[in-house]
Amino acid sequence: MKASEQFALNQWLSDYPDNMTYEEIIAALQVDEWKIDDITVWYLVENNTTDQVAMFIEDTKDAFERATADQPIL
Repeated sequence: MKASEQFALNQWLSDYPDNMTYEEIIAALQVDEWKIDDITVWYLVENNTTDQVAMFIEDTKDAFERATADQPIL
């Protein structure tokens, strides 16, 4: 798992299985009738749908990658 992926998951999830990949966790959050006991969202976003939380995670990962890239800011 990339640092940006782990950072993003940790920002929005309080617990997730160590044996799942980032892609598997995002996919699990995006399905209707989501129910994985081992994935727990932070209480701050527990009233959001899990697909919204998946979007928050993806946005955070992208922001991390942009912020840590050695590129000029436009």
